[in-house]
Amino acid sequence: MNTPDIQPGIFDITVPPSDRNTYIGLHSGPLWPEAIAQEISLKGGRSYTVSMDLAFTAFYAYRACYGNMAIYAGNAPGDSAELLWRSGPFSHTDWKRYTAVFNPSKDYKYISFWADAAIPCDKSAYGSVVLIDNLSAFIREVPQVVISTVRTCKGVATGEATVKLVSSSVGNCTYKWEPGGQTGSHVEGLAAGRYEVTVTAPNGTSTKAQVMIEETDLKNEVVTRPSLCHGDNQNEITLNTTGGVPPYRYYFNGSQHPGYAGTFKELRPGNYTVIVKDDHGCEDKLSSIQVKEPEPLLVTGVDVKALSCSDTRDGRITLEVSGGVVPYAFSLQPGTWQDNNEWRQLDAGRYYFEIKDKNGCHTNGNTEVLKNDRPCAVYVPTAFSPNGDGRNDLFRAKVNDAVTAFRLTVYNRWGAVVFDSTNPEASWNGAREPNGSYVWVITYTDSKNQARKQTGPLMLIR
Repeated sequence: MNTPDIQPGIFDITVPPSDRNTYIGLHSGPLWPEAIAQEISLKGGRSYTVSMDLAFTAFYAYRACYGNMAIYAGNAPGDSAELLWRSGPFSHTDWKRYTAVFNPSKDYKYISFWADAAIPCDKSAYGSVVLIDNLSAFIREVPQVVISTVRTCKGVATGEATVKLVSSSVGNCTYKWEPGGQTGSHVEGLAAGRYEVTVTAPNGTSTKAQVMIEETDLKNEVVTRPSLCHGDNQNEITLNTTGGVPPYRYYFNGSQHPGYAGTFKELRPGNYTVIVKDDHGCEDKLSSIQVKEPEPLLVTGVDVKALSCSDTRDGRITLEVSGGVVPYAFSLQPGTWQDNNEWRQLDAGRYYFEIKDKNGCHTNGNTEVLKNDRPCAVYVPTAFSPNGDGRNDLFRAKVNDAVTAFRLTVYNRWGAVVFDSTNPEASWNGAREPNGSYVWVITYTDSKNQARKQTGPLMLIR
């Protein structure tokens, strides 16, 4: 580091001082840096400020290109261990006031002010010229602050902000907030918006900081779960709460005593209201939360077909159902469950039925299939044994009436036709078919000119 000059007068410099009688002149190039230094204690992590008047002259023994001031920290005179601040290139020849604010990263013993020649100059080897006057008598510590906030409740002014000093070495500071003009490190009753606080230290330095007070984002997702069955009163409401300031308090349906869980169980159907408050007192009111349950599972119709004559099994039961949750399942006790609401080929008697819906809700009832006591125009046996013993070897219909348009058809368990005849005297020997269950269907017109249809099961047994 080379020594500066006391101006004016050296190298024909005639710029008058900005303060009193003299000032400092520096000119630097890549091989000739000039600076002034001062022993001073700088603490890492703190903020400092210093002010000075700066000017440029285009000729300082040599032609120059610009002015550029750099401030360094170090542990010896001329030590440029850490760059603290740069003015940036300037060309004004009249005095202008500059204020540097800097934050050393660690402790140092010296501060130095340089004519910074970082930018090449095509006019000479001394491209940077800096004239310095009216340098601050003291390098003062600037208050550094951090600000914490509390969001305001939506639609009201409940926001808060608190300023804390990073270092207490600046002493007791004063505070002023705008808008509002409040003083103090902690302010309350803030509406949503941007605020600026000016923090002034006893040494006269100050710093400004801005903060945004935002509205609370207290939100609730409502999830309802209905009862599985009508009348269970097991409905539920669950609130998934986010935002705001936990923990949350829940005031259910006008209650003055809050709960701390957002799930409400064993509810009857109806409309409910919940007020949710966070720890800052912000609230979200949820009105008319509707809870529904399934309609009652009801048998709305029972259609019963009686046996057509005394010797048949062609009864039928058909159910009509409403409510609950589809799909339904049906059972004719003690039978198995089926998705069909009808049973055919029933004998006379009382039957007990049960219905359940998708959720397992049940209802039941009973009905009776009646027998028509008149003889059947056509009688059909329920089994035969084609084993060649001369007894019951053939399957045939016994016609007791003068019938017309007769037809007998036998189906195996897969629905394939194994016998078909329009001759009332015809019979089926079952020779090519295995033991098992079959179904017969007979259609005819009786002597009263009524169209008839009879069906029934048939067992082939050898």
